Amino acid sequence: MNENIQFTTELSLDIPEEIRKARNIATVGLQVHLEDKEYKDGALSNQEVYDIFQARKALPSTSAVSVGDYQDLFRPFLEAGKTVIHVSISSGISSTYQNACIAAEDLEDLGKVYVIDSLSLSQAASILVYKGHDMAQQDKSAEEIVAAMKALVPKLDSSFMITNLDFLKHGGRCSTLAALGANLLKLKPMINMDGGSMSTDKKYRGKDEDAYFQYLDDRFANGVEYDDEYVCISNGMVDKAILDKAVSVLKKKYKFKNVIVNDVGTVIFSHGGKGCFGVFFLHQ
Repeated sequence: MNENIQFTTELSLDIPEEIRKARNIATVGLQVHLEDKEYKDGALSNQEVYDIFQARKALPSTSAVSVGDYQDLFRPFLEAGKTVIHVSISSGISSTYQNACIAAEDLEDLGKVYVIDSLSLSQAASILVYKGHDMAQQDKSAEEIVAAMKALVPKLDSSFMITNLDFLKHGGRCSTLAALGANLLKLKPMINMDGGSMSTDKKYRGKDEDAYFQYLDDRFANGVEYDDEYVCISNGMVDKAILDKAVSVLKKKYKFKNVIVNDVGTVIFSHGGKGCFGVFFLHQ
């Protein structure tokens, strides 16, 4: 194990706490603003956010991690003689990447911070951290690991499905008419990270559970070749029975070695709302 490397990232990668602890991954949270109060990502549960929305139609807004917060994250590791490898959520949806780069440059007299733009979000980006950590355990150098991680970025399959557009509508991210039409028709759009920004590729129809598993199977359609080491499921208050079934499908049908399930944090939930569901993996 290369003990001189420290992996860091934002909480918005939605890495389960037990994995963060086991792999010693340090994190920092984006700012969440709700009803004139400020929170760090993760301080509010998705149930709390949903209940507030149901009662008062108030949604969180979010802001990027500040340069100062990144400096506070990086500095202790640099002072301890470590090289930091930081994976950031996409530069196309947040200024976190740019702020992390500024902090890294400001601290260059203390040591080296490599900042990687995942061009993705939630647990899609976490796969880069897992692969990098695996390479560190093989005693690879920081330079080798960073080069390999950057080469994996365009191979990430990063998409999620939204089953209800109310959060997007109230957050100003889609028109009221579009939201009304989609909800009445029971359409569930798939949002894809295309070059680091969001686009709508497909829409599913019908019951949520049926749509989830059609979306899941579509991820692996047409003989797609994939890395079977890691697959991640991120969800916003999806029923546990559905999640258990999805895990079973991914293990038995698609033969993934590690299936990692976690709730999305406040930042992602405030966009995707209740029922959002993402399956993330690497293409070969």
